[in-house]
Amino acid sequence: MPSMHRRRSFLLCLAAAVLAGCASDGPGVQRTPDDEALASLPVKVLMVQGFADVHRALAARLIIPTQIQTETGYGTIPAIALAMAPHLQEGDSVDVVVAPVAVLEQLQAQGLVRRGSLLPVVQTPLAAAVAAGRTLPPLQSEQDVRALLQSARAIAYPSSEGSAFIEKQLLPQLGMADTVLPKSIKVFGPQVAQLVARGDAELGLQLRSELQQSGGIRIVGDLPAPLAYAAVYGVAIAAHAPSAAGAQALARFYQREAAQHDWAGTGWEAPAAGRQER
Repeated sequence: MPSMHRRRSFLLCLAAAVLAGCASDGPGVQRTPDDEALASLPVKVLMVQGFADVHRALAARLIIPTQIQTETGYGTIPAIALAMAPHLQEGDSVDVVVAPVAVLEQLQAQGLVRRGSLLPVVQTPLAAAVAAGRTLPPLQSEQDVRALLQSARAIAYPSSEGSAFIEKQLLPQLGMADTVLPKSIKVFGPQVAQLVARGDAELGLQLRSELQQSGGIRIVGDLPAPLAYAAVYGVAIAAHAPSAAGAQALARFYQREAAQHDWAGTGWEAPAAGRQER
């Protein structure tokens, strides 16, 4: 897994494309006075790569020019927060941070994002996958999860989002940590689907938004309650944001548009009450 200290960041200057795409409002697009005033201000966003697809899905309605810088977002929550922290020191120019809520909470505790500015935006559930061509096993109950984990010869799961839940909550809750972890393969996120597709692992546990983009696999389904888990991504305003008004407008945009967007087939969904990141 690439070191989180070696940040694979790149800058996507979207202002011209976004403004060109929004020259004429489509149906349902409502501009607020604040948005109009900010239409010439680039808002600088630091986001984990996992959120980039969400941004692209919503960008057609975005009238505020943005500059996007991404971090890989793979690794433990503390590792992701550590990789993002240098971008948020005083003197840097980040306005908005988009990351898993747990990461934003750590950055908030460090004084790097503003208290009270954190908003949940979108979530993606933890799902199970098998190789394409296999019959889909049932996944409707806790007993189904037990049977699936017990029967799999090898299980792949990511070293990033969801790994702590699998290791510290799911398996201990089922009383299966001692039997499942020895036959499990913890890998860089996208490799979960690859291992399952090749047959190196019979079962993959991964966020649905990532599995949805992978070939050679079939998604069995999301883990059922009371074992369900969803990674919630949120937005927060950087403590030293040079464009605080623009940051607030963009944060409102993400939350509003994500709640109204049709996420069918993407693996993403609006955060739902009672199914939060655990």
